[in-house]
Amino acid sequence: MKSYSQALKILKRGKILIGDEYIKSSKSLNRISAENIYSKVNYPSANNSSFDGFTINSRDTNNLNKKKSKLFLISGSIAAGNKPINRKFQKFKTYEIMTGGLLPKGFDTIIPKEQIVYYPYKKKPKYILINKKIKKFQNVRFEGSDFKKKDLIVKKGTILKSNHILAFKTLGIKNIKVKKIPNILFFFNRK
Repeated sequence: MKSYSQALKILKRGKILIGDEYIKSSKSLNRISAENIYSKVNYPSANNSSFDGFTINSRDTNNLNKKKSKLFLISGSIAAGNKPINRKFQKFKTYEIMTGGLLPKGFDTIIPKEQIVYYPYKKKPKYILINKKIKKFQNVRFEGSDFKKKDLIVKKGTILKSNHILAFKTLGIKNIKVKKIPNILFFFNRK
């Protein structure tokens, strides 16, 4: 029978081959990635709102100021998950947009709800009032700003943590290749 220190030396000198297996990514906490994992898509998949608010085309505000304001017609509402609106763009229109809602064609900026002046009434507005120049791309999350297609998400040999599992869920990665959990058995001889 080998002593503990002798057994440890043998283990350190020997090569231990551990096989791979595919598992559900949701069950991969504290497992070791057996391959590099890449994003297959851009995330977000399109430009979208980072706040609840109203989307406009910033060019429509170029000449606006405290003395020269403009009413923007509320043309509808866009929720996260709605298909993008592809109607022909018209000046001085706006859409109410929820966080994660896709920007309609021709719109490039989000004004948060907290900054909105409603007209004629807040309860049932028909317009929003804008009296200043609004910068382009305010409060917009750009396509691929979190993950771009072919970005390395996890490097081979990484111990997978909860943030990795969240990324897999976000990107639709359901199964991944990990190292099998080895079974190691030690026998001790007590004398």
